[in-house]
Amino acid sequence: MRLSRDAKPAVFAALAACVFSMSLHTAAHAQGGAAPTKPEAASLVPKPIRDAGTLRVGSQQTFPPVEFRQDGKTEPVGVSVDLLNEIGKRLGLSITFVHGEYAALIPGLEAGRFDVASGGISDTEEREQKVDFVNYMMSGGSILVRAADAEKYTTIADFCGKSVATLLGSRVIMAAVEKASEACVSGGKQPITANQLPAAPDARMQLDLGRVDGYLGDFPALVYMKSQMPGKYAIAGGNHILTPYVTSWGFPKNSTLKDAVQKATQSMLADGTYKAILSKWEIEGGALPEITINLPASKRK
Repeated sequence: MRLSRDAKPAVFAALAACVFSMSLHTAAHAQGGAAPTKPEAASLVPKPIRDAGTLRVGSQQTFPPVEFRQDGKTEPVGVSVDLLNEIGKRLGLSITFVHGEYAALIPGLEAGRFDVASGGISDTEEREQKVDFVNYMMSGGSILVRAADAEKYTTIADFCGKSVATLLGSRVIMAAVEKASEACVSGGKQPITANQLPAAPDARMQLDLGRVDGYLGDFPALVYMKSQMPGKYAIAGGNHILTPYVTSWGFPKNSTLKDAVQKATQSMLADGTYKAILSKWEIEGGALPEITINLPASKRK
């Protein structure tokens, strides 16, 4: 059969789409899984990643219940781990988690050490100058205190003249602390002293040792810590939110990988998988009504 000149482009496009779909099916079988459930999302995965068949995720791994390693285990678990593993299935990719300290996640992404930066990263307008984000969960910064001190602290304003610890690189939390500290000084009180540590266990240890009066971190993570050690900790004010933010995955600027991940996650929201995973980790209250790209708390109503 001879094709007309006008028909050839359409036929070739259809053939290319068929070949691409077959390659995804083959890749999925090589991993021992089923073909991607969202080929339109998988088609947006950049070719080098698609050819490698693996998505490298820079992972904090010390941040329960988002991403952490259980005692004696080497593989991370958590809500972000479960979400990303399901996303991998829908994109026809395996997931490789690469451990990195929180402050090194975005620099590592920019340096090409991994394809996705994960953990307790919050989308901010400042960070969007360097990387793009897929927003997957609402969260907020809160303050963990010793249970014996629970009555002393209800909001950040109660920490004037006191000291707190948080993660190195926690810019959103630090900005809120600095603002509160300025209010302390304006009111004739002593400022808040903030200590930044490289990992969550290090920061929490400062609280355990009595070197600081509070540990600042993600509300879901603090609830998890409190539940694991009954009677040891309390959250200031019960559920005081120092500052709201959106927990997100980071991507190289202008990469279509973010679009692939957003579409795959949106499909999980549509079929109920997304909320089921959040419910498994008892943080369904952080579910978003839509999976968005570059929509930080500062731009939300």
